[in-house]
Amino acid sequence: MNDPTPNAERSMPAGPPEMSVGPFRFTSVGVRIKGRPDIDAWKGPLQFALWCQRAGPWWIGDLLNAGEDNFGEVFSQMCEGAISGDQLNRYASVARRVPIGNRLASQSWSAHVAVARLDNAGQRRFLKLSEKHGWSSEELRRNVRDYQRQRKSE
Repeated sequence: MNDPTPNAERSMPAGPPEMSVGPFRFTSVGVRIKGRPDIDAWKGPLQFALWCQRAGPWWIGDLLNAGEDNFGEVFSQMCEGAISGDQLNRYASVARRVPIGNRLASQSWSAHVAVARLDNAGQRRFLKLSEKHGWSSEELRRNVRDYQRQRKSE
């Protein structure tokens, strides 16, 4: 089915998207709060915002990969100008290299970047070691680098 909508109109929405969670209105540049909600009302929206921050790179990467598989180059044009092309490529690359089954919610995006070049078993192993030992992303990156050097010298 041909879509008569020009490419520019198919890209990101002209106005900033908004979403409300109770008295909290989320926009692309902040949160507006209606009234004076009690402290219990803040927990859900705050957890939602933190969840979006941690999950966002995965969502973007998975959507880019699936969209390009289904629609080709025209799909990637939808994101032009939203964020840098380099960042979009990084999201897509890490999401492609680290399958959903290897991802650990307890580990940061940066931790997954550190293991992305390993095979599936190596990814799972190092993410679990990082979780067990409480490694920072930098510590994980160093351990992966040491492991790769050791394997090359064998």
